[in-house]
Amino acid sequence: MDYFVGVISGTSVDGLDLALVEISSNTVEIKHAITVPFSDALRTRLLSLTSNPDESTVQLGRSHAELGQFIGEQVAQFISTFGYSKSDIVAVGSHGQTVCHQPEDEFSFSCQIGDASRIAAISGIDTIADFRAADIASGGQGAPLVPILHERVFRSKQVERVVVNIGGISNVTYLPIARADPIIGFDTGPGNTLLDVWTQHHFERNYDRQGELASSGSILENLLPQFLADPWFDIEPPKSTGKDHFNLKYIHDHNQISGMKTNPVDVLTTLTELTATSLSAAIRKWCCDSGEVIICGGGRLNKFLMDRIEHQLPNHLVLTSDALGINGDAIEAATFAYLAHLFLNGKAGNIPTVTGANCNRVLGCLYPA
Repeated sequence: MDYFVGVISGTSVDGLDLALVEISSNTVEIKHAITVPFSDALRTRLLSLTSNPDESTVQLGRSHAELGQFIGEQVAQFISTFGYSKSDIVAVGSHGQTVCHQPEDEFSFSCQIGDASRIAAISGIDTIADFRAADIASGGQGAPLVPILHERVFRSKQVERVVVNIGGISNVTYLPIARADPIIGFDTGPGNTLLDVWTQHHFERNYDRQGELASSGSILENLLPQFLADPWFDIEPPKSTGKDHFNLKYIHDHNQISGMKTNPVDVLTTLTELTATSLSAAIRKWCCDSGEVIICGGGRLNKFLMDRIEHQLPNHLVLTSDALGINGDAIEAATFAYLAHLFLNGKAGNIPTVTGANCNRVLGCLYPA
């Protein structure tokens, strides 16, 4: 048995997710997982960078160093809290914080910060990072990367499954029963990101807890079709997206097109319906007509959003990963622990049918302790 630590700061920038994962030839088991909130100052800087990646090089560099130091300190504290020492951990797999994701650019790239050299130096553990670049260099989107762990943990011989991660962006992994059939995975569009930015902008809350605000409003029938008319939703997989596309300006632009004077609560209700509708439509169109839909990520805690997804997928059984005994907050962090394991064993971490890469690639770079 080998122990790895995976860490990620997701699109929602709500904290650092850490997972300690035990990996053997037959099993991948999440042993411990926590989310550590950022200080207000660090969170503000990260949000500023993710919403405006054109900020100064100095600000980018300082945030890269500061986040790396924070991750290194939290990894050391995390393993100590649960009774492990640095010698027990084979490696840290760190995703970092995405500040810009441009897979369709002429010079395609995806930029994550969180200095891995500092993580290794502070934690005293070899660190693997920069997981997206090799896939992009091979013609892929560099995302999503979680399907390789979804396949290992969730695949069933009895039922077709779609594993959904609702973070800032929603992504899906289709796991057919027959292992000869290809795995399909892609981003479906907004998850929590539009809900969070609108809630922060209008209600001075970080997010709409359990969808309480949205559940009290009404869907704006003139606005929702404007959102759904976005050509991005009709692009066939493989595809990925981020805050570069789905952001506060995106909401304001479409709100102006609708020509309505809108109530902020009703806009939030409509944005929640947008997430549910775009996700459900993608599952029906590109995955399967029935089967199980397993929801991971913070979006599974939004009761109103979950109700809307169930409503739109009447032929599917919708459940959370927690119902299967798997911590829905830890899947993404665990993925990067698993990718670190694959890197050290010289095994591919991408799935070309998911990312669109022209070959299998070992993902990541090593930063020795």
